[in-house]
Amino acid sequence: MSELIRFEELRKRVADELRLDIPTLTIRENHSVLLTGRNGAGKTSLLKIIAGLSAPDNCRVTFDGLTSPWASARRRFREHVIYLHQHPYLFDRSVAANVEYGLKRRRVPRHEIQEQVAEALAWAGLEHLADRNARLLSGGERQQVALIRARVLKPRLLLLDEPTANLDTEARERTYFLIRRLGSEGISVIVSSHEAQMATQLGECHLQLRDGALHVIENGKDRSSDAA
Repeated sequence: MSELIRFEELRKRVADELRLDIPTLTIRENHSVLLTGRNGAGKTSLLKIIAGLSAPDNCRVTFDGLTSPWASARRRFREHVIYLHQHPYLFDRSVAANVEYGLKRRRVPRHEIQEQVAEALAWAGLEHLADRNARLLSGGERQQVALIRARVLKPRLLLLDEPTANLDTEARERTYFLIRRLGSEGISVIVSSHEAQMATQLGECHLQLRDGALHVIENGKDRSSDAA
């Protein structure tokens, strides 16, 4: 499995505390990763650094065969990575309008936008919600709309921050299903959670963030202090 992006010597301090101290983090093409850790462990901080949204104190990034400091590399990898917040923002408009938003910003031709939005809604089984106001949806439906809004932009890496928090069992299972489908389409996915049991649902690789370091977890046991 080929390398998508690699972060080295990644360090981040928050209020004089060393929140992240990661020698190497390699994210591979077409790979699913579950990132767990207690609340406050730094999962969101790490995802935002990977997404190019928050600067680390130190980091080298290798992307598409080129290695450079994070600030320089960010300009190259940022458009290929999408980060979804635990509570994704949806516009006070229809579901279809929310899904097409990013495509419009990329100046995709109108007829292609209509085709891609229709395909995305069908992919998720949400055609019946196309004209509904996205702000009036249930929590699970909102999360699913956010997922397909990201999918139509064809990211190489999708970062999901606690995507199933506060969802009921049915909505969680539906969200798991869509996340697995994203992975099967060649999109690398990192899902953060404080629930280690999600490893059986989502992650080909389970990384636990503890005391600023990443640990590889296999069969519930810590197998390594380095993330591969």
